Amino acid sequence: MALVDFRLDTSGIAEVLKSAPFRDLMTATAVEVASRARSSLPAAVPVQVRPYTTDRQSASVVVLSRRAAGRQERVRTLQHAARATGLLVHEPSASQ
Repeated sequence: MALVDFRLDTSGIAEVLKSAPFRDLMTATAVEVASRARSSLPAAVPVQVRPYTTDRQSASVVVLSRRAAGRQERVRTLQHAARATGLLVHEPSASQ
């Protein structure tokens, strides 16, 4: 069996993660999560998508109302919406 020479192109990966198409994908996915979250919340509860850039394109989904049955309920709503969108959701550890 021949050995395979594999080199990770970190600058290429960084370029992809900072690109406009990747930003559009992140934003579209966040919009889908927000839409799913809205469907399980009262109509008056605002859900906002916030695109941002760090070392990569990203987006967050935020339930803006504190009246949405408390923090734990908002987190559960967002986790369920993210899973329903096909995202992998990690539960926080006990120390977080």
